[in-house]
Amino acid sequence: MKNTVLALAVLGFAFVSAQTEPWCRCALFVSGGHAEYMVYELPEVVIADCESHNQCKNRCTKEFNEMTNNMDLWSTVNNTTVGSYICQNLERPIHNRYVYGYYEMCGGPWEYSGLVSQQMLCCWDGVHDHCISK
Repeated sequence: MKNTVLALAVLGFAFVSAQTEPWCRCALFVSGGHAEYMVYELPEVVIADCESHNQCKNRCTKEFNEMTNNMDLWSTVNNTTVGSYICQNLERPIHNRYVYGYYEMCGGPWEYSGLVSQQMLCCWDGVHDHCISK
């Protein structure tokens, strides 16, 4: 009986896993205190399967670089700075924080892509501003 239940559980997991579309999320985070905060999520990228770890990382890295002009927060996209796109929906101010690129594959943990912004991010009331060191 125990083996039958185990076999059914394994088959059920395999069936559900086979039906799920693979997906890869790309997002920008800042470090604050003892936590990482997502500040902007980019569009999902297509991957072949949930074993394609390097494919997910490489496609997110490409998307980060294309959409942020190589992580340049003062680069302009459609007459708006990359930093402004990040700042406009934030509920909290951010002062002197670098932005890091992360990716998540098929519900796994967020992983660091190795990319960091060229400048620090400063946002106040949704407005991207130049950072002034203390």
